[in-house]
Amino acid sequence: MKALLLADFGTPYYPALRNEHPGIDLVETFTNEAILDEIGSAELAFGYLTGEQFAGAGSLKWIQTTDAGMEGLFDAVPDIVDTDVVVTNARGAGAPMIGEHGVALMLALARQLPRFAFDKAEHRWDQDGALEVVEYLGNKTCGIIGFGKSGREIGWRAKALGMNILAVDEQPVDGDPTVEDVWGLSMLNDLLEQSDYVVVTAPYTPRNENMIGADELALMKTSARIVVTSRGRLVEHDALVAALKSGRIAGAGLDTAVEEPLPADNELWDLANVIITPHIAGNSEQEHLDKRTVDIFAENLRRYVEGQPLINIVDKQLQY
Repeated sequence: MKALLLADFGTPYYPALRNEHPGIDLVETFTNEAILDEIGSAELAFGYLTGEQFAGAGSLKWIQTTDAGMEGLFDAVPDIVDTDVVVTNARGAGAPMIGEHGVALMLALARQLPRFAFDKAEHRWDQDGALEVVEYLGNKTCGIIGFGKSGREIGWRAKALGMNILAVDEQPVDGDPTVEDVWGLSMLNDLLEQSDYVVVTAPYTPRNENMIGADELALMKTSARIVVTSRGRLVEHDALVAALKSGRIAGAGLDTAVEEPLPADNELWDLANVIITPHIAGNSEQEHLDKRTVDIFAENLRRYVEGQPLINIVDKQLQY
């Protein structure tokens, strides 16, 4: 059995895989030419293939990607949807970090940290003004759109702060012990109406692009904020800017944007009620994230060899 290891960040961890699976030909291959030479006889791959490389795959049965988001694979290799090749991903690798980051954005918005960073730069001590704007997060309602691994990590942390947690998901999932009942998407409007913080952590697919538009934003409380940690394309950009500028909603914490990098002339940069981070919610010390990602592949490789069900299987029709 030949397995192609396409992710060069995993190099420090591949010797352990070889020790565990001496019968598998684990080939580290990082250039297009090398991949094209090896792909014809490979049974599985860890990483991403281009359309040209996939076309040369004569024996491929399984691809494990290195991310939770699946656009990279399906955009590059749309033909994979109609094949028998099993696709798994690395969802969960960055989930604890996303949990921390999502809560950090909520805390920063509630405690007005950007304002105080500006005051610090101006050497200004404005206690009277600050007392008028800081808020307590603990009695607020956090509505989470997409209650997968990242949503759960945000949810239990927010609950630990004393927040009330609501959640919706396209799939039936168990919310215990964070939330009593995970609603279906038919209850999205109810979540928007009740939440003080709306956290968007659902995976992106072409079907849910712009799922939060002007109509949905209009349902939110004027005091509410929206936090986006999964994909910016789930929120309609112009509608979001309009809602933020008009005061229709109170603010936003955005780790992802509809266009990345966010252009320097985008209006979001200049809005005082917006916090922007550059799509790093799932990151940490690099070696920590790298190891977690390789560990998911290692678990699946063990299962594959032993004929057990794989984890993180992607529905190729739904593309997540």
